[in-house]
This record gives sequence, C-alpha cells and structure tokens, in this order.
Amino acid sequence: MPSGQNPGMSESLESGDAFAIPDLWQKSSLARLNARESSADIDVLSPFPEDDVLLFISHDPVTLPSLNPSSDDPLQTSKGTRAKEDDPAPFTYGPLEELDAPDSSATSSDHEEQEEFDEALEDLWSAKEVIQPSAARLELKSWERFYDTTFKEPHSVCISEAGPRVFDAWLSHNIATQSPAPGLQPDAVLSSLVQLALGRESLLYRYEETKEQFAPVVEDIRMSGYSRHSFNSLTKEIISYGSQLRQARGLVDSLQDSRKAAACSVALGSGVNIILSGIQAYLGESLASVQTVLQMQDLIQQPRLLLSYLALMASKAMKLRDSESVSMLFNLVQDMEVSVPCFQPVMNHLLAHVGQTWLTSLEISMGLGAGSILSNVSQHDREDEEKMLERIPKFFTSNIVKTVLETDQSLKLLRTHEPEHPMARPSTLLLFEPPSLRWLFTWHDINRTQAQAQRYEGVALKALKEYHLLGTFTLPQRFDNEERPMPSSHEPIVQPTFTDLLLQVEGPIATILMPGPSALATTVFQTLCDSVPENEALTHPPTSLTPELSISALLTTQSRLLAHSTLHLLFRTHCLRSHLRLLHAYLLFSNGPFLVRLSHALFDPSLPSAAFQKGRIRAAGREGGVGLQLGSREVWPPASSELRIALMGILTESYRSSFPDQANKLSGGTVPSELPGDLSFAIRGDMSDAELDKCINPDGLEALDFLKVGYRAPKPLDTVITNDVLDRYERISRLLLRGARLCWVVRSLLTDRSRNTLWQRRNNKGTVQRFKTEAHHFVTTIFSYFSDSINEIWLAFEHRLDAVEAQLDNYAIGSKIDGILGVRTLHEEVLDRILAACLLRRRQGKVMGLLEEILGLVLKSAGLLRRASESKEVEDDKAVEELYALFKRKSRVFVTVIRGLQEQKSLVSGSKMFDTGRGGEEMGNGIGRLVLLLAWGR
Repeated sequence: MPSGQNPGMSESLESGDAFAIPDLWQKSSLARLNARESSADIDVLSPFPEDDVLLFISHDPVTLPSLNPSSDDPLQTSKGTRAKEDDPAPFTYGPLEELDAPDSSATSSDHEEQEEFDEALEDLWSAKEVIQPSAARLELKSWERFYDTTFKEPHSVCISEAGPRVFDAWLSHNIATQSPAPGLQPDAVLSSLVQLALGRESLLYRYEETKEQFAPVVEDIRMSGYSRHSFNSLTKEIISYGSQLRQARGLVDSLQDSRKAAACSVALGSGVNIILSGIQAYLGESLASVQTVLQMQDLIQQPRLLLSYLALMASKAMKLRDSESVSMLFNLVQDMEVSVPCFQPVMNHLLAHVGQTWLTSLEISMGLGAGSILSNVSQHDREDEEKMLERIPKFFTSNIVKTVLETDQSLKLLRTHEPEHPMARPSTLLLFEPPSLRWLFTWHDINRTQAQAQRYEGVALKALKEYHLLGTFTLPQRFDNEERPMPSSHEPIVQPTFTDLLLQVEGPIATILMPGPSALATTVFQTLCDSVPENEALTHPPTSLTPELSISALLTTQSRLLAHSTLHLLFRTHCLRSHLRLLHAYLLFSNGPFLVRLSHALFDPSLPSAAFQKGRIRAAGREGGVGLQLGSREVWPPASSELRIALMGILTESYRSSFPDQANKLSGGTVPSELPGDLSFAIRGDMSDAELDKCINPDGLEALDFLKVGYRAPKPLDTVITNDVLDRYERISRLLLRGARLCWVVRSLLTDRSRNTLWQRRNNKGTVQRFKTEAHHFVTTIFSYFSDSINEIWLAFEHRLDAVEAQLDNYAIGSKIDGILGVRTLHEEVLDRILAACLLRRRQGKVMGLLEEILGLVLKSAGLLRRASESKEVEDDKAVEELYALFKRKSRVFVTVIRGLQEQKSLVSGSKMFDTGRGGEEMGNGIGRLVLLLAWGR
C-alpha cells in the first residue's frame, strides 16, 4: 500500500462499496486551516501543513485574516462564543437580557474591521507572491506526487526542456569537425539586440559606414540555447531593421541640413524624424519585457513595415519641389489606406505636417497673408501659367486648380491697382476672422470650417458693399480698438508666472517644464500599441476627397469675393466693356463709317495720290484727303510716309463721331489725339520674307497683309485682352481687310462703264460680263456671311457680359460669377467661334486655301481687265476664258466642301460657358444658307 494512503479507504475499495468509506462524510480540513489540532481524524491532508497552501506564492507564507472565532471577531455573538458546527449537543438560547443602546464607537470599529477583512481577501490574489512566484518554490504538480510526497518526477527526454546548458553540451559533443561558437549569456545578447533594434551600436554589433549596415563584432556569435544557424536566422531580420533605421536617420539629417531641398522636403524630413522618435519610444518601452529573440522579432514587424515606407519617401524627397513632395506623399497615403490601413492615422498626421507648408503658401496667395507666392505676373501668358501649375500638387482637381490660379491673379490685380481695397489688405481680412487652411481628416472639422467660411463671407461682403458705395468701410463691432484679437507689437505680453503654472496644471513640476510629445509622435505610439479606436474610420472621409474638402470651403469663398472685387475694378473703374466695343468696331470692322473711309483711302482711284513727287504739291480730294489708289498703280507697297498721310485722322475722327460720350472717359483726360489702347494703324513687324514678297504684287491677295489696326491693352485690362487674344483679332482683321478690298474690286467691275474697250467689244461670247457677275455674287455672299456670323456671335457675347454686370450690381456673390479667368476664357471662346465661322481655324486650313485661290483668280482677272482697258492693243481672248473656267471649277469644289461642313451639324464645338442661344444644328444651318446662296448664284 502506498505510503500516506488511508487504510479506511483501502478497505472500501476492496469491498467495492464507495459509500462505505468511514471518512466520506467528514468536513474538509480546509475549513479549519488554523485549527488543525481539532481535526486529527483527517489523514489525507495531513502531509500538507498550513504553509504549503501558499507554496506557489513565496518562501514566506502570507498572513491571512484569522478565521477562528475570537472575542474580536465581528461575527461572534454578544453572549459567549459561537457554537461549533460539529458539536452534537443541541443549542438553546438562554434568557434574554435587556440590551443597552449600541455604542456608536464600537459599531464603527466593527465596521472598519470588516472592511479591512474584505480588503485583505481581495488583495490576496494581487499579492506580489501570487503574480511573481519565487523560482525556488515552483514545482511541477502531478497526481503521483499528490498521493505520494516522496515521489520523484522522471527527467524529460527532450533536450529543449532540459535547459540551455544541456543543449550547449549536446551541441559541443555532436559537432566534432569544428569547435562551435561559445554560447553567450542571454541577458548580454538580448541587451545588444535591444540596442540594435533602436539603431544604436552595442557591445556585440557595430555599424559599418561603408556598407551602411550593422555587423557583429565577432563572427559566429550565438546565444546560449541556440545553434549558430538558428540564431543568425532569427537575428538577421533584427540586423536589417536596425540598418534601415540608421539609414533613415541619415536621410532625415541630410534633408534637414540641405540648402537645396524644398520647404516641403525639409518638413517631410522633420515629420519622419518625429515618427522615428515615436517608434523608438514604443520599442524602448516594449523591449524592456522581451525575454526571447522570437519576441523581439515579432515586436519589430510593424515598425519595420512603417520604416520601409518612410525610407522610400525620404530617399525621393531630396530632388523634389514642394508640390511634388506633397503629391508623392499623398499618393503613398492613398496606397497605404488599402494595403496597410493600420497606419492610416500616422500617415494622415504626416500628410498634415508636410502639406501645411504648401497650405501656408496657398493661404498667402489667397490674400490671408503678406505677399504672393504662386503668381508674379499680371499679363496672362501660357508659360507663366505653366509655371504656376507646376507649384500646385497634381492630386487637386481641375476646378480647384482653376480657382487657385484665378484667386491669385485677382489678388495681385487688387494689390497693384487698388491697394486700399479691403480684400487687398491682409490685416483687414484677418479681422473678418477667416478660417485657417489646414488638412482636415474628420467630418466634424470639415463642417465646422464650412460654417466659419460662411460667416467670413457675410462679414466681408458687407464691407465690400460699403466700400463700393462710400469708398470706405467699417470694421465689425467686436473688433473695436479696445477688443483687438491680437495684442499690438508695442504692447508688452504678460507671461504667466511659475505660481500660475502650478495652479493651472496638476502634476509634477517636470511635466510642466518639459514639452509634451507632438500629436504625430503620440499617434505613432498609439498605432503601434493598437490603442486606436476601431470606429475611428467611420468619422473620416476617404483620403481621395481630403485635399478638396480641406480647402474648398475657404478657397471658394475667397475666390468669389476676389472675383467680385476684380470684376468691379475692370468693368466700373477701367471700362472693360468700352474697350471690347472698340475692338469690335475697329478690329472686326463693325463700324460702317470707319470702313467706308478706310476703303476710299486705300482703293479709290479718284482721290489724289499720297505719293511724293518732286516739284509737285500734294493736292487734296473733294473730301480733303488723299489715297493710296491700290488697284490703279503699278508700284507697291507705298512708302511709310505716304501710308501715314493717307490714313491720317481716319481713326480719330471716326472714334469721336461714333463714341462721343466715351471719348473723354476712355482717354482719361489725355491729349485729344490719343485714342484708348493706343489705337492706330501700324505695319506688321513679324512678317517672314515669303510674306513680304507676296505683298509686293499689287494684284495679289496679300497686297495689304502688312497693314493692321494696332491696339495695346492698358493695365489691368491686359489680363482679359491678352496678347493671344490680340493675335486672334489680327487674323480676323486681315481677312476682313481682304474682303473690303475684294468687295470694292467686284463692285467697281460692275459699275465702271468707262472700260468698254475694243478687246471687250470683240468678246461677243459674254464671258467677261458673266465673270464679273458671278465674281461679284461669290465675293459679296462670302463676306456678308462672315460679317453676319461675327455680329451674331458678338451679340451673344454682349448678353453674357450684361449678366455679369447684373451680378455685380446686385452683389449676387452666392450665384455663379465669372472672375478674371472666366471673362478671359469667355472672350477667347468668342474669338475662336468667330475664327471658325470665318474658316480661319487650323483644321480648316485646306478650305481657306481653296477660298484664297478663288479670290486670287478674281483679283487676277480684275488686273487683267484693268490693263486691257488701259491698252489700245487687242489682248488674247483665251486668257479671260481660262480664268473664268478655273473660277467656275474651283467655286463648285468650294460649294461641295461647304456642303460637307453643313452635314457635320456644327462648325465648331461649343461649351457651356458661352451659350449663344443657338445649337450646333443652327450653326450648321448658317453654313447651309451660305451653300444655298452660292448655289443660287450659279
């Protein structure tokens, strides 16, 4: 029978009756831990003394509250001691005595003792001995040892459970070819690996600058309990992580010390440095509890993944501009939102940290700070616009980019031409309390910023109304002289005393004097500790919408306010509409008296010649002018003095007779001879040698291409009437001047009866007369269509400008209002439509080339008839017949081509901004009328 076994239990087992055990119904001795002497009949638990109950706690037993009844026990009765539960004698109450009033002090004392007893029981399982039991008292429990205290557990056959020393001995015994590396103490190796994970050198690892990686000081290092191959395999990832961390710090230092790095790149380096500090704080706290290499390897998994993205960004940011750095970071944040969403809070904070530098420059360009960052020119130029576009990150939508460009240009106009305007003064705008530009990642912040932008718009709009009506404005009441939002630079700033800090802040003095961690570092620590709330993503918009939602509220409000202010400057102060009407009248030849006088000065042979003749005084015609007599002279082009004399006074007299009310207003009180925009006749200076050679022929179509009506837009109107716009005007004006000449020529062929020479009388086939009639019909139909199309398109343009001015007068800033960029785009589209209607677009080059050939035949035949009428000799009849046959053939081809344009439904693709009230089919019907008229004439 095993020692320590109850003989009564043995007998019951032999008899097979389990309930025959005599000790079965005895009370457990655990109920009387401190009264073992009264329970001598319990033999099963006798080998376990009271101290052994706490064997798993510590060497020293923990003192427990006494469970024995005593006089101090609050559970004891007032008379005598509590009866024992195993006493078979019946219990009876004695006579009850009258009880005195309970003593309050005794009652409170009993209550306190009861609380101390409960607390002691609660603290039992939180005792230090329970949480960290002593290694000397720890033993493996088994049923055999439970029944037999002298039983010895057999040793395990697994080397892994025998301890590191046995494994090291087995390793040295089985590797006979070479002596294994000595096993180092685990504490020393783990300490070096901890330093390695923090990117620092240690006793066992050094950083090699040439290879840019950590390497062990001694080869074949291993920790006791590990083989060399397994230890190297486990530490390889830790060494790689430490090397990446050291390289990332080097990249950050080079970014922050570089003088060529952009501001956003430096900010990126600063943000990465903060994240590295957060990772170091997390590892410094977590590595303290690491006891194995596997735990350390698992601990650096997330930091290593985050570090790989940071190193990639830092390596690329050195050579990038501000916009490129922000774009690269934004694209990376979008990718990580899907691939590693756990790092989304960290990357959002980093994007806000880096992008704030660009947002500050954007805030300045919007007028909320001094200076202008994005734009340095007022004259619109494609190259300047491309430079500005390079400074805007690529992830912004086209609408945001358009608004940014227009806002910056509008602000520059106001600061240059109306510096006292409230929207041009940053100090005044700050008093209107605009919201600051920053990256917003929650719907709550976005809604709050939109509400602040609406309040700012209302205050600013009220100031604009007062300024436009009265020339001044009043500040909001809450910003009186006594209630400034910021103290003056001359006023001392009261600093809180040390006592004030102690009263306001609770905690140690060190926490008050030391600056706290940044939000980015805190977010890194919380993310790596998995302490970020799970439902936080529900309050965040998608990353793709974050940039536009962050700036759209303030940017749209500021754009509308600046658009209204700049349009008021252009339309009311600098009379933009008057200049546009001037261009329509004199560059598009819509002014009838001007076109008539110019035609006479250029083509009328009855006017005296402006050419200088030696010994002869120039004589004036009936209307007091001279002419160039193009079409009646052999020498061409005229001299510059001859051209100046012939065209002298045409523009000035025509302008003052056509615009009497605006003559003095536009000229600004200058010399009366000066016209707005320096309007005058000029000679084109950008002509090539081939174009100059064509101008020499007086019968050629290009004879007047050297002449133009010059105009130079004054500032700030050059933001709408740009050089590109004036080039379009010049192309249209050149075509219309050719048309004026051709109309004069074909009309002269029909009305001039003095050229009935012998050559014309002998041509009994009527070829000359038919040629004159058909040429007259063709030329007048073509140029009448061009003129009507120009007037229709310009009339729709005038209606659109009326709507813009109506918005200015009504201060309808909430509705869609066109700013400088909108008006300029509208003006350019009008001219593009006119170019298309006049067949001057590049894609219509072949059609215009065919038309120029037909018009050249008309001028060539007119010159042939002129020379034949002036000559007494008889010319060959076949010359005119050949010209007429060629004219008919080419005119038929032209009508066929025009009919093909009609079938395309639209001559030019329109947009929503410019609506003439005509659809594409109606534009096609305009071409249809031209086809019908040309076909009818044949």
